[in-house]
Amino acid sequence: MNPEDLPDLRGLKDTKNYQSLEYDPRKRVLLTNRPFTIFAMLLDRTLGDFIYRNLFAATVRLRFRNSRLIVYYRPDRPYKDPIIELNPYISWAWKSEGSNGIPIDYFDYMGGRPVRPRDKFWFHSLSAEPDLVLTPSIMDFDGLRGLAPFARFAVPSGRAGPLHEQLLRAGVNKHRWFCVLHYREAGYRDSDAQIDRDLKAENPEAIIDHIIQQQDGQVVRIGHPGMTPIPARPGFVDISGENESVLLHAYAVSRARYFLELTPSGPVGFASAFGVPMARCNALSTLGPLEKPSFAMMQHIVGPQGQRVPRDVAVAKGLYSTLAVKKVIARYGFHFVRNSLAELCAAANEIFERTADVQGWRLPGPPLVSSFPEEFTLPLAPPPGVEIIEFPAAMANFS
Repeated sequence: MNPEDLPDLRGLKDTKNYQSLEYDPRKRVLLTNRPFTIFAMLLDRTLGDFIYRNLFAATVRLRFRNSRLIVYYRPDRPYKDPIIELNPYISWAWKSEGSNGIPIDYFDYMGGRPVRPRDKFWFHSLSAEPDLVLTPSIMDFDGLRGLAPFARFAVPSGRAGPLHEQLLRAGVNKHRWFCVLHYREAGYRDSDAQIDRDLKAENPEAIIDHIIQQQDGQVVRIGHPGMTPIPARPGFVDISGENESVLLHAYAVSRARYFLELTPSGPVGFASAFGVPMARCNALSTLGPLEKPSFAMMQHIVGPQGQRVPRDVAVAKGLYSTLAVKKVIARYGFHFVRNSLAELCAAANEIFERTADVQGWRLPGPPLVSSFPEEFTLPLAPPPGVEIIEFPAAMANFS
């Protein structure tokens, strides 16, 4: 026998259990369909963290042409299943309820293993043999900014029609553009009150009127059912009290001209996930905006004599974080001061100008184009900076 006639079986070393194999007799080469398999641990409980962790995992998958994303999560919050449904990059999702979980022994795929998965699809899905495991600590929100192009959420086609009709029934005019407004307010059942993030209803009413009257826009408020009611007015639609509203809120964000956040809160993640420009006001850190034209406007850091720390100094010294202010420099008398109403209106005008290309309901973006670098490097490279904007003429007077 001529050794040259022997089949080329080098592909076997890259083959995992339960994968299909095909031998090409003409080329004498073994063909496999093995994808690069990513296993992501989506262990967060808060809404924003769960969205951004999904977005991180999906973006990593986008870096590999032939890839597969498997995720694990607990459906212990009502918004988790809908968010998983919005992530089109997930190939398979495992979930555990109560005190059940996935033992680390499940990743033992060799013979004689002492712990065996109850579901044999664990092996057929390649869950036991991932090429990359993403833990929450790896899926760093800051690091995500360095992984462009970013994946995008998508509303399933079977859901979009009913959600569209639901928005229309709520009162949104289909012939005019709208923005989505959100802010954190005390009373949300899954989170404690936070004085630096919770907002009363006075400022939102003034902002709503500003957008309706000065920008000729519509305002759709999203949030939780316990938010303070805002009196009805033409051009204002409140869907914060809608039952089972996660998908409706996500759909509204996906069709909005822009997302205006008055205080830091989890739903801003939907703007990042759908690629909708955001103005993140009263920010306590630089998390949130991933790309232009989005921007952040920070809360002011003020010293004991009422002097404001200049933006450039705060950035250079890493002061823009809740931990830095509340745990470190608070002992010297420094504290946060919120943006003025004039600043909030200026930010709304800025994001309005930056989104002038959208004159109606935002349309779903074109398919993402990735160069498929076929790599994911740790530690993550330092991410590009967030655009931090300020409006000196609109600021309150500081000493």
